[in-house]
Amino acid sequence: MLTLIRALHTLVFGVMFGAILFLLYCGMVNQLSVWTAIAFVTIAIEVVIYASNGMKCPLRTWAERLTPTGQPVVDIYLPPWLSSRVVAISTPLLGVACGLLVLRLLTH
Repeated sequence: MLTLIRALHTLVFGVMFGAILFLLYCGMVNQLSVWTAIAFVTIAIEVVIYASNGMKCPLRTWAERLTPTGQPVVDIYLPPWLSSRVVAISTPLLGVACGLLVLRLLTH
């Protein structure tokens, strides 16, 4: 079951980080489209889920419950140095992307 959680978490991470990068790109090149809206809504749903779970990913919580006591929790197929910094990396990128998109919308 942990393998399935890790695979799912890795897939979700890839989609979400890709959406953040796409929003950043759209803001930088002033390309607003239906895909921009889809990416934004996808990220907004993720933020709501994350915030409503006490600022913790529910897949991480699930993996913690299934990991035997005393063993490290490994919930995603990323190097540990990266997995521990996902929020610290993605949050500023999302903030910049949203700022650029708001700027583009206001000047459009």
